[in-house]
Amino acid sequence: MRPLTLLVLAALLIPTVTLATVPTTPRHRIDDDGPAQGVQPLDLRELWRVGGEDGDLIFGRIVDVERHDDGCVYILDNQLCQVVVISPDGEHLRDLSRSGEGPGELRQPMGLIFLPDGVLGVGMGYPGKVVTMTLDGTPLGTHYPIGEPAEGNVGIMINVQYADGVLVASGGRIVFQAQTDSYTSRFLSVSTGGLDTYERVLERATPIDPTGRTFDEAADYYIDRSWALGPGGKIYAPLSRDRYEISVTDASGELLQVFGRKVHPRRRDQDEKDEVGPLINVSNEEDRTHWTIADHDESVTRVLYNHDDDTIWVLTPNGSNDQPDGVLESWDVFDADGEYQRQVPIALGHEMRDGTCYLVGGRRLVVVKGTGSSFHGSEDLDQDEEVEALEVICYEMR
Repeated sequence: MRPLTLLVLAALLIPTVTLATVPTTPRHRIDDDGPAQGVQPLDLRELWRVGGEDGDLIFGRIVDVERHDDGCVYILDNQLCQVVVISPDGEHLRDLSRSGEGPGELRQPMGLIFLPDGVLGVGMGYPGKVVTMTLDGTPLGTHYPIGEPAEGNVGIMINVQYADGVLVASGGRIVFQAQTDSYTSRFLSVSTGGLDTYERVLERATPIDPTGRTFDEAADYYIDRSWALGPGGKIYAPLSRDRYEISVTDASGELLQVFGRKVHPRRRDQDEKDEVGPLINVSNEEDRTHWTIADHDESVTRVLYNHDDDTIWVLTPNGSNDQPDGVLESWDVFDADGEYQRQVPIALGHEMRDGTCYLVGGRRLVVVKGTGSSFHGSEDLDQDEEVEALEVICYEMR
């Protein structure tokens, strides 16, 4: 809750002051002039790399990378169900957990968070839960941001983040009713005090056909992984599929601000449209006859909060796909007031064709290089495509 006590007291003591009672309108700041500071490529210095074709470490599918305050980098492997810990100098220190259902063991891990008092949390997709352990892997407990399994329906967690005492998880629960009434309740689950009490915000019902025969991509849109958590419980999320707008809410879901810029959505070719499908396909139906797929990509792919300088980094489909030679991705950077400051090309395209970037603090950029490193995964790789072993590279941003 906001501290309104002093405002209310002032209004009682000075009745002629009425501005405090006027509701404020969230500020909209949509840029159409381009970045104020122009294009500024990152100056990167490589610090270390692990994995790859010739490395001792083997990775399956990396879904998250986080950096602890001590400088160690923690890499979450969804396929091998483990957390790989790398020292600040690039030394492989240890592997945490393994595949299983026992205390501290993992199934379908999808996110990492560092909690107070030296606790590591690992989010799991289904059933949606957070498994906690010490930094050496000793199991501690299990928590359910999406809801206890005994509460009914199917709970799935997609993403989890933690900052300043606030934990936020995105997920959904499938509600099976008559074929025309079944739906998925999609939401962010927020805890501001502990790990066992949550409030749902930004909740939305998206239709689901249990038979898998019908699917409408635009109607199914939600911010599953394309949101970021900043200081003070602020959530940065592209709530609209077709507009480049980042909505800023507080931990209760109240809208505080909207910022973004004017862009033309990126059009897809037929091969790209053929790759699109529902996040949750309960029937594994392959008949796409009655599927409605949009002709253009969503406006925003990813949102990251850079705690080093309190900026918000936004990646669009254009920034991740249609780049000149030598550029892996181009990010838009906004300040805390929503001003479009600069465009930041990441000039690693000469080294890698596939890569996912993580801002991990301490002026470090970690890039996962290789086939299947893309943010949304590559489960449906072409059978003829050459598979490139995953490699993790840490850079200093100078």
